[in-house]
Amino acid sequence: MPDSSAIENALVAKLLNDPTLMGLVTAVAYDEAPQKSERFVIVSLVDEVDEGKFGGRAYEDALFLVKAVMLSTSGGNIQAAAARIDTLLEDQPLTVAGYTWMTTHREARVRITEVDEQDAAIRWQHRGGHYRVQMSLG
Repeated sequence: MPDSSAIENALVAKLLNDPTLMGLVTAVAYDEAPQKSERFVIVSLVDEVDEGKFGGRAYEDALFLVKAVMLSTSGGNIQAAAARIDTLLEDQPLTVAGYTWMTTHREARVRITEVDEQDAAIRWQHRGGHYRVQMSLG
């Protein structure tokens, strides 16, 4: 049985290996950004369902939150980063050992402005989306 975490690892690697995206952000990470980061992409598993077949799993259906996050004073371009994420993921194949790619598509857009609890002058911009990734086993 293949390792399910290989799916999110491949997703992170696809984003991390894009020079255009990496020109807009300084990191791509799973769940948490590196300390002191001001422009980064976060990938998080929102929901996942395994579809069974006789004797095992037929496919895995995962929903990921993929978003660029930028400090408003960082000089970054949040819209460009979100657009690049969409270009890299929407209907684009994902290669994962032990799996066959079925689909990757955005189900919902994400746009949030987060105000710092300690300093109301500090704003974090979040842009991206919920992306559905389906992979069959084998």
